Amino acid sequence: MRILLLTVFGSLLISLAFSQDTPKTMLKVSARLVPTNGAPNSFATEPKTTWRAGTKYARVAETPDTQNHIYGLMIINEPDAWMINLFDKSGRHIVDPGPSFDVHIPIFHVSGEAKKNLDALEFGSELQFFTGNGAKQSPGEIINGKATDRYDATVSGSKLTLWTDAKSKKPVRVSLITGTQTQTMEYLAYEDNLPFDPSLFRPPTGIAMQEPK
Repeated sequence: MRILLLTVFGSLLISLAFSQDTPKTMLKVSARLVPTNGAPNSFATEPKTTWRAGTKYARVAETPDTQNHIYGLMIINEPDAWMINLFDKSGRHIVDPGPSFDVHIPIFHVSGEAKKNLDALEFGSELQFFTGNGAKQSPGEIINGKATDRYDATVSGSKLTLWTDAKSKKPVRVSLITGTQTQTMEYLAYEDNLPFDPSLFRPPTGIAMQEPK
């Protein structure tokens, strides 16, 4: 009887832990890097779609790069991650060694000493990042025919600006100026509170997967 109770209790704990780790909603963001200084469009400026759910699930889908035969898809279901090329149906399985198992998807790619602080600006936590860094709020410019709110902040010597839709409060554009370099991300779609779909965070079938040694 004692063994039976321990087994039932252990199963209950596992079930509770799983239910606590499984989110009910997810975020879907489509965004593109805006070309600067009159530079022509390149693959780096093609839209990418990012899904996030809780702290352990993420999916990033790139636009097909027909010139280099790459159709990139990254799926994270901590501690597992899969880097997949849908063009030739190949992939690589990676296991996070820990000790923490949290997904991080920085909006901008930065280097140097500022990286740690600026990497905290992630898809899904834009406004929290700015308000947490003492951003100054003001009426923003009209973007795509809609009124915006503007947030300006300085973090690690870099100037950042976030524009949000004045009504929905969802991000419209975010910009980072580091020295003479400017990066601007334009949001094409921002859907939050979507029902969690666990199938998005599993690798598709038919992929020749290289497993970790």
